[in-house]
Amino acid sequence: MVKLVPILGTLVLLGAVVQVVFGFQVAARVETLRMPHIAFGLIGLILVIALAAIAFRTKTSTLYSKITISILAIVVLLQVVLGFQLLSGAKAMLMSHEANGFLVVLLSLVMGGITSMSARKQRT
Repeated sequence: MVKLVPILGTLVLLGAVVQVVFGFQVAARVETLRMPHIAFGLIGLILVIALAAIAFRTKTSTLYSKITISILAIVVLLQVVLGFQLLSGAKAMLMSHEANGFLVVLLSLVMGGITSMSARKQRT
């Protein structure tokens, strides 16, 4: 189970970067990317929730990783909610949605760093 964490974390990070690119394309009216953007967002939410579940079940996970993944899960959930509000016509939420996208990428990087440092400490 622990070997799954780096893979899921990498998928979340890469997915977040792809999402930012897709998001700017969708904002520029590339309508063909709207459904993939939505699908990636929902899959990303599932992956982040899976990572959070693993972090809270694993005894070796640090408090920092639990806090970071909890914040990441909340931000990704908020991102999905904001995205659906944009689909409903709430154009005023666009800046918040874009800012949250960058926050997801940043938190994914922080989570990867924490996981890497924790794994390094466990080996020594």
